Amino acid sequence: MFLSDNNQSTGSNTKTEWTLNDNGLTNNFTETTYEISKLSFSLEKDGYKGVATIFYNNDFLCNLTTIYSQSGIYKKHGIKESTTISNNTRDSLLDISNNKISLSNTLFSFKSKDYGIAGLRTVECNSSFDVLFYGKYVTSVSKETAHKIETTKDIYLKRKLSASQEKNNDEKNISEIEKRKNSLSAKNYKIIRSPNEVILTTETTSNLKVLKRLDVITAECAYGMNIFKDLFASITDIFGGRNKSIQNTLKDARKNVLAELQKEAFSLGANAVVGIDLDYSEISGGGKMGMLFIVASGTAVIVER
Repeated sequence: MFLSDNNQSTGSNTKTEWTLNDNGLTNNFTETTYEISKLSFSLEKDGYKGVATIFYNNDFLCNLTTIYSQSGIYKKHGIKESTTISNNTRDSLLDISNNKISLSNTLFSFKSKDYGIAGLRTVECNSSFDVLFYGKYVTSVSKETAHKIETTKDIYLKRKLSASQEKNNDEKNISEIEKRKNSLSAKNYKIIRSPNEVILTTETTSNLKVLKRLDVITAECAYGMNIFKDLFASITDIFGGRNKSIQNTLKDARKNVLAELQKEAFSLGANAVVGIDLDYSEISGGGKMGMLFIVASGTAVIVER
């Protein structure tokens, strides 16, 4: 049922250390059975495996591994699930000389000295196991006590690794969220904040979305015809010709009328003007020099692109 340390199922000819049935959880080496009513467990997923930390009267007992899909076996046999595990829970043990040892989830205490659980290692030596702290001898213990030290260390390291991986995953998720936000803000859609950005003679284009049409707007400019008097004085070619002075004046008139149109759009809260039309006309009468009249019209809209 339970998996061994090398992640493979134990063979039929190999005696498993722990057996779980309706009578309780039994240690096959010490032949000790722990009552179901006093057991609790905390389950963590490790790949395809389910690692259950088993507690007896809230003291750490052992670490059992099954295939994760089969991890419901603990509840099936009536073991209650523990959601909170105290890191201060201590287990009182003895070394081979009957000196007291205090073992918690993080510390190994012996003769008034505390040793971090991560630095401990047990090495088999004749009929006992030496406890080493970063290679330095501390004491000697029985096989059962050595196993408990190793499993406690294993749980501590797995939890520490899990916390580190969770932190890395959180940082990765935050990074991905920031990338997506930046990608979205730099992508297709941008709110245009000034009617200067879009001025079109057409109603729309393939990359322009009109959200709201506000109103038809117009702008007018009138110029006295005397500004064109050099036209009749300088053009002598009956086949036609070009006058830069007149061209520049007409260009300035067009810019001014479009600027006035943009002001009208801005005053309505629009951010674009579409469907623009420019009309030029001359007004004269009474034999006097007339006026050049320029009218620009269009539709003030709110667009998104």
